[in-house]
Amino acid sequence: MCKKMADNKIYLMPGRGDKLDDFLGSSLAQMGFEVYGREILYDFANLHFPQQLQIIKNDIKTLFWREESNLIGDSYGAYLLLHALAEIAAFPGRILLFSPVLGEAIDKQNLYLSRPPRAKKLLQLAKIKKIPIPRYLEIHTGAEDKGCDPLLAQKISSLITNSKNFIIEGKGHRLNKTYINSVIKEFLNA
Repeated sequence: MCKKMADNKIYLMPGRGDKLDDFLGSSLAQMGFEVYGREILYDFANLHFPQQLQIIKNDIKTLFWREESNLIGDSYGAYLLLHALAEIAAFPGRILLFSPVLGEAIDKQNLYLSRPPRAKKLLQLAKIKKIPIPRYLEIHTGAEDKGCDPLLAQKISSLITNSKNFIIEGKGHRLNKTYINSVIKEFLNA
C-alpha cells in the first residue's frame, strides 16, 4: 500500500482523449488516492492554449501548491502541465511524467509529425536554465515512442536538476499498466 499524503490528493493531467477515471486515474483511485485534474476533452480541449495553461496554473496554485503535493502528467497532458508550470515559480512538490510530449516529434518512416503549440519553448527554457526547477521531476518514456521523442526527453531531463529520465526499451507511447503501476507506487512511496 502506498504511503499517502495527508490530504490524499493527486493532480493528474491525462493524455488527450483520456478521462480522469481511466488508465492512470483508475490506477491512482485503486491505490486510494483522490484524483483531480483536467481532461483534454470537450470544452477544455476547445480552449486556446494560453487559456488551458491559465486554468491548470489556477488549479495547482489553489489546491496543490505544497511540498507534499504530487502532479502526474501523461502524453499531451504532461505537455500542458509543464508549460503551465514554466510560467510560475518553481513547484514545491514532485512531478511524474509518462510519455510526455515535450516538443516536436517526427517519425519519417510512418510519415508522422507532431508539432504542438510552443514546440521549442521547453527545450529553450531548459537550455538557458530559465525553467522553474521543481523539487523533483521523473520522466518515463518508451524507446520506440513516436509521440514523445525519447532523445528530447533525455536532453531536457539532463538540463534540469532534480530530474531523472527513464527510457524503456521495446516500448512505444502507451506504457503498459503493470509498469506504470509499479512506477506510481515507487514514486508515491519515496
